[in-house]
Amino acid sequence: MKLFYRFPYPRSIASGGMLFLYFASTVLSAQTPAPTAESKAAAGEAVYQAHCVLCHGSDGHSQTALGKQLGAIDLHSPPVQKKTDAEIRNVILHGQKSMPPFDGEITSVEIDQVISHLREFGKKKK
Repeated sequence: MKLFYRFPYPRSIASGGMLFLYFASTVLSAQTPAPTAESKAAAGEAVYQAHCVLCHGSDGHSQTALGKQLGAIDLHSPPVQKKTDAEIRNVILHGQKSMPPFDGEITSVEIDQVISHLREFGKKKK
């Protein structure tokens, strides 16, 4: 049983370089931390401010003039906070009632970030 791969050209610069790149990428990927919920929520706040604040307000209570006119839902409310991430993603992508769809306007990563930000509303006191 072979434990190591032998490059076709032993002791060549190319084989040594490839081996170095393999081990360097392994070490770097192991050291790269996964994004925390706090960092996702912070990034989501920027996306929220750009796309959602007009109707839902900066505090998420939907007390803006347009939010009241359209009947935008309070993002702190239990019906919103009880939704799964997949349900919220669907609403963001396809819209619901007076909320327009954002499919094609924001990326999947940005949607995940906005969902993390919305979850922070559920943690705050009204």
